[in-house]
Amino acid sequence: MGQEGAGVGRICCTGWVSVSSWLLRLAPSVAAPVAVCSDETLAAARGPLGSGPVGWGVEVARDMAAHIVRHVPEHGGPGAYPPFHRAVEATVLQALRGLLTEPEPKGSLVVPEAMASNAELARRNVPLERVLRGVRLGHAYLHGRLMEALDKEPDDVRIQESHRVSELLFVYADVQASRLAEEYVAERDRWRRGREAARRRIVDDLLAGRAVGGAVALRTLGYELARHHVAFIVTSGSPDTSVEELRALAGELSRAAGAENLLSVAAGSAELWAWACWPTEPPRDALACLPRLVPERRPLLAALGPVGYGAEGFRRSHRGAREARRVAHFGHTGWLCDYAEVSTAALLTADVEHARWFAARVLGGLGADDPRVRELRETLRVYLAEGRSPQGAAERLFVARNTVTYRVRRAVELLGRPLEQDALELRMALEIVRLLGPG
Repeated sequence: MGQEGAGVGRICCTGWVSVSSWLLRLAPSVAAPVAVCSDETLAAARGPLGSGPVGWGVEVARDMAAHIVRHVPEHGGPGAYPPFHRAVEATVLQALRGLLTEPEPKGSLVVPEAMASNAELARRNVPLERVLRGVRLGHAYLHGRLMEALDKEPDDVRIQESHRVSELLFVYADVQASRLAEEYVAERDRWRRGREAARRRIVDDLLAGRAVGGAVALRTLGYELARHHVAFIVTSGSPDTSVEELRALAGELSRAAGAENLLSVAAGSAELWAWACWPTEPPRDALACLPRLVPERRPLLAALGPVGYGAEGFRRSHRGAREARRVAHFGHTGWLCDYAEVSTAALLTADVEHARWFAARVLGGLGADDPRVRELRETLRVYLAEGRSPQGAAERLFVARNTVTYRVRRAVELLGRPLEQDALELRMALEIVRLLGPG
């Protein structure tokens, strides 16, 4: 494409004749339909083209918009057709002006109406491939209508103009598709960031204990606060995990538990916060069975909070899930860590340094970092958990009863005092060392 006005005329025996003057003879088939684009756009088109070609363009745009929507219904979604129709009309009028004057093809030629309609399609999450299919359909439709008009012209005009019109329309359509694709991606990212940011602000307010109205939460989050909630925190040990993979696992856990709805917000490159809700309190079995109902998804890990009701329950369940995730990092749980199963461990290790001091003071020599002592500690821990039953401990540890008796006696010797003294502190210390290791 060259300078403005290039290729629009030819020399003949009668002087200069505009080859593109046929464009100025275009007219609607009957009375021109009512235009839908702005007065400013119409005035800018009437200047170089005149009323007849503008009326033709308005008529063609009406039919083109309907043609595109028939093949790509997403362009005519609820409330979307009027702005889309305006975009098509403004684009057709711009194309007619371009065919007459041949401006340099660049992104700024894409009309604002088309940019606005494109942004709306991005916000409605219409796939980009469907947006660009609309551009291709529109290009083909306008090309066909222009060829019909050229068929009524003399052969020399028709032959010369057919090639020029086809080439120019292709270039303009390519420029438009490139500009719309670029702006679509930018708008989609802006909208997603804005929408996600608004959701995150509401969630942050809830987690901080600030008052959030139920109507505001429902409108912004699409999630009802007056429900029973269970929080999930889904993380990944791989930096290559996408947020969608994290959401997929949260969704599977929610469905397996029979939840009514699921809310999720990205909390980092490899972390997702989610809440499932029920109108009535979910049975404990529905949550306890999740490790059996949902396949493991390594390197994905999930932490499960306790059931809570309302805005405060929403907050408490998330805090429980955070504690479960922290305990899971000690390495003594599976891929799904339920707060209900580790709540005592979470409480004991809330202050890790203090917990280590406490365990060292209570255990004395039984807290040594030695494989044999570790075996004695674990045997004593299970023995106490089984109500001081040597048989119960033997069955859990898969050893002989006499082995349990021997190990308990050796553990008491290292402890340096009878088991009757400070039994609760002793059990707590043994649990701390099991989780944190000796220190």
